[in-house]
Amino acid sequence: MDQPSSFHQLFSNLISELKASENVLEVSSNFGPQKSLRSMFSYLWDLEVAQQCLSPTVINAGKSDEESDRLRAEGNKCYQKKILDKALKLYNLSIMAATHPALAVAEKHEKQPNDSCVNESERSGKECTQSDLEEYRSLSLGYANRSAVLLELEQYDKCICDIEAALRYGYPKLLHSKLAERKAKCLIALKRKSEAKEVLESALKDLIELSLDEAKSKNSREALHQLVKQCESNEDDAHKKTENVQNGHQMDLSRASKEKLLFSYQTPTAPKVLDHNPTIPALSASVRLAYTPQQGRYLVAEKDIHPGDVLVAETGYCSILHLDSSLRTHCSNCLSRCLTPVPCPSCTKVVFCSSSCCIQGLSSFHMQECNIVPTLAALDMGKNSVLAYRILTQTTHKKLKTLMPELLEESKHKAPESLGFSTQGIYSSSDYKTIYHLVHNKEQRSVSDLFKRCAMALILTKLLIESKKHFVDKDGKPFMPSQEDILLTGCTLFIHMMNLPCNAHSVTELEVNVSRFQESTTQEIGSGAFGVLSLTNHSCNPAAARSSYGNVVVLRAIRFIPQGAEVTDSYGEHYGIRASDARRAELLQQYCFNCTCEACVNSWPTYPSLSSSLPLRCLKCSVPLNLSKAICKRCNTKYTDKQSNDSNENTLTYDYKKIEEQTKAAATNYQTAYDSIIEGVNSEENVTTLIQFIELVDKYVQHPCKLYFEAQETLKHCFDRQGNCVYRKEESDGTDIFKKKK
Repeated sequence: MDQPSSFHQLFSNLISELKASENVLEVSSNFGPQKSLRSMFSYLWDLEVAQQCLSPTVINAGKSDEESDRLRAEGNKCYQKKILDKALKLYNLSIMAATHPALAVAEKHEKQPNDSCVNESERSGKECTQSDLEEYRSLSLGYANRSAVLLELEQYDKCICDIEAALRYGYPKLLHSKLAERKAKCLIALKRKSEAKEVLESALKDLIELSLDEAKSKNSREALHQLVKQCESNEDDAHKKTENVQNGHQMDLSRASKEKLLFSYQTPTAPKVLDHNPTIPALSASVRLAYTPQQGRYLVAEKDIHPGDVLVAETGYCSILHLDSSLRTHCSNCLSRCLTPVPCPSCTKVVFCSSSCCIQGLSSFHMQECNIVPTLAALDMGKNSVLAYRILTQTTHKKLKTLMPELLEESKHKAPESLGFSTQGIYSSSDYKTIYHLVHNKEQRSVSDLFKRCAMALILTKLLIESKKHFVDKDGKPFMPSQEDILLTGCTLFIHMMNLPCNAHSVTELEVNVSRFQESTTQEIGSGAFGVLSLTNHSCNPAAARSSYGNVVVLRAIRFIPQGAEVTDSYGEHYGIRASDARRAELLQQYCFNCTCEACVNSWPTYPSLSSSLPLRCLKCSVPLNLSKAICKRCNTKYTDKQSNDSNENTLTYDYKKIEEQTKAAATNYQTAYDSIIEGVNSEENVTTLIQFIELVDKYVQHPCKLYFEAQETLKHCFDRQGNCVYRKEESDGTDIFKKKK
C-alpha cells in the first residue's frame, strides 16, 4: 500500500498545479497582509484545485491482536534475556495494540491514588461476559507478562494493578495460580502478609477445584505453600526500598539506586506562586504587566526579585505531545512520562498515565482526535498545527461560535494591553481569549507565508469535518457544517497557525545519565498554549528560565532582577550558544523583531570565548575597574575602602579588596557545589550556594563572565531535575557542561 502523503507533498502538488495552469499570480493576488483572514481562507476553500490537492488520506487507527501478539513475543525474548527495559517497552506496545473494551466517559472523575487499577467495566457500569473475555485474550496476556517485569523492577503496586487487569480481561484460569504467586510476593514485599495469605489460600482452593493432574499442579502448589509459610513467619522483610529523587532531596547514589532510577517515572509536583498577581492568577505579585507600542506587552519586576523566585506557574489553555517521539511514552492528558501506560481503548497511538487521565482525555479532546491522530502524524505539518487542532477540539465548535462575535469586537475596539482580560478584569490561563488575542504578526508576513499557513488551516478544517466529532449537535450527533461554520473554523485555525509560532512554549523533559550527571540534555516532548508565559519578551541574556512539571510550566528567576527591570525569557536563542548575527536572523525570521538585548547590542562572545576571570565592574557605568588606581577609566568614579569626607559625587566608598576576596571565595564554593551536583546531589544547600554566587557576580562583576554562565546553567539544571525527568545510561563524550538541546 502506498504511503500517505505528507503536507509538504500535498502542498508541492498544489504549487505544481498552479504553475502548470499559470495561475500563480492570480492566486497570489488574493493573499497578503492587507487582505482579511476571511477573504483569504474563503478564496482558498472555494478554489477547486486546492480542494483536490489538499485532501489528506485518513489513516485507520484501529487495534490489532495479531500485532499485539507479535510485540508480546518480542517482549518475551527480551525478558528471558533479562533485558528488562526493552521487555517493558514491548509489553507496553503489545497492550496498546490489543483489542480493548470501550469506556464510558460521560462523567469526569477525580484522580485517586493507584487509580490505574480502577476496573474499566465498573466505570462503564457493565460486566465483561465470557465472550468478551475471549475477545480480550491478547490484552490480558499483555498485562500478565508486563506484571512479571514490574515484579523484578520492584514496582509492586503497579505489578498488582497489572495482575488485576489480566484477570479482569480473561487471563486463562489454568494459569491463575501463577498470577496469585506473583501478587503474593508483591504483598509480602509491601508488608501486607495477611492479604498475601488470603490470596494464596484462595489460589490453592482454586487449584483443587480445577481438578488438575497431580503431577502438573505439583510445582504450583509447592510454590504457593512456600509463600504461605513465609506469610506466617515473623521475620522482617529485608527488602530495601530505593529512595526517590524528588524536589531538592539528597539521594542514595549507590549502584543499585542508580539502576532503580532508570524506572523512576514519578510525576513531580510543580511549585506554586505563593503570592498571586491580583489580575493574573498564574503570575507572581512581584511582577506586573506593562505595555508600550514598541515592546508590546511585557513583564516588569514590581519589587526586587532574587534567583530561584517563582514568577509564573501555569498549566496553560492546552498542551500536546510531539506525535513522532512522545505520544506512546507520555500521558496525552497531563504529559507525564508513563512507566505502565493505560491505553486508549480505540487507537494504538495514545496512552494515559492513569484511568482518571484516560477518562478526562476521552471525555474532552481525545474523543475528537482519536481517529485523526494517525493522519496528523503522517501529514507531518509541525507541532503548531497539532496544537492548533487541539485548541479547536478543546474549545468545541459550539463554544467558539458563541464567543467569536465578542472576540472580533474586542480585536477592533479594545486597547492592546487589555486584550485577553475578562469583563471582571482577570487574565486567566484557562480562558480561550488569552490565546485568541496573542500577537500573530500578520502585517509582517509575506504572501507565500500567508498562503502556506492558510493551506494548513484548510487541511485541519477538513480533518475536523472528517472526524465527525467536532461539528456535532446538542445530542452529540455529527452534522455537515455550513459555509459559515467552515469559515469560522478555518479563519480561527488560520489565526492560530500565525500566532502559535510566535507564542507557543515547549514542554520539556530532562534526560539524565545516571553514570555521569553532567551529561544531561533537555528534550522537548511537547508544546502548549500558555497565555501568561506569552507575555514575556525575549532576551539572549534572559532574566528567567522555564522548567516543566507534567503539563505545568514554571518560570523562575535565574539572576537578580531589580525593581522596575524587565523580566525576560529566552525564545530559544542564547548568547552563550550562538553568535549575535545568527541569533538576530533567526529571531527576525520566526518572531518578526530585531533583538536589541545587551548581548546583541554589545556582541557578547559565545561560551567558548568567555573569560574565566571575575573582573570587578564600576557600579555606575559597568566597565571593568582599574584596581591598582581605584578609579573607573570611563566615568572617573573614585573608589575608596574608607569613609571619606569628600563630597564629590564621583567618589564611592567601596572596599574593592574585600569584595574581590568574597568573589573568589564564592567562586570556590560554587565549584564545590558544582562538583557535588554532577555527582547527582541536587540538594537545597547546593542550590543556595549557586544563588549566592550568582547574586554576588550580578552586583559586582563585569559581564559576560564564563563562571556566571556556567552557574546559571547549573542552576537551571537543578530546577529541571526537580521537574520532568528521565534517567538513562549513556557513554560519556567528555563534555563537562550541562547540555541543552534547543
